[in-house]
Amino acid sequence: MPAAYYDDNGNHVKLCTKCKKVQPVEEYYKHAPGATHDGLQPRCRHCTLAKYREQNARRAKKRKQKSHKLTNSQVAWIKEQKGKLSIRETAKEFSSKFFAIKINPSTVQRIFAGKIHTDAGEDNTISIYDLLEGASEYTGSVEEYLESNNDKKVKF
Repeated sequence: MPAAYYDDNGNHVKLCTKCKKVQPVEEYYKHAPGATHDGLQPRCRHCTLAKYREQNARRAKKRKQKSHKLTNSQVAWIKEQKGKLSIRETAKEFSSKFFAIKINPSTVQRIFAGKIHTDAGEDNTISIYDLLEGASEYTGSVEEYLESNNDKKVKF
């Protein structure tokens, strides 16, 4: 690691190990005592911040990938608990029954209410693809076709 030095003009400068630019020492963060001879980080502030931004983006991507999708058996178990346990108790029991998966009480509430994880075979729902297929076979206007299906709930 290059240490800070004085250039020909008498300015206190240092070479960044990442971008290879010679910059004033004000452009460097301090390092832990005894880690370097000059007490400054080897990378300039701009390169250090870029490194942290990249690491944070990578970590955020991993966090998003860790979200668990509920299986049909898990959703069935939650629906069985309706009326037996409260929403919070159901969420707490879920985390102990299905090891290492936590669920938010609001998710349990939406499953109880039938807003998410509804059965595909429900009588009052229609798939968006079926709706579009029926519209292509319909001879009238699309607006009239949609109005004729207004009592059905469209499931995306």
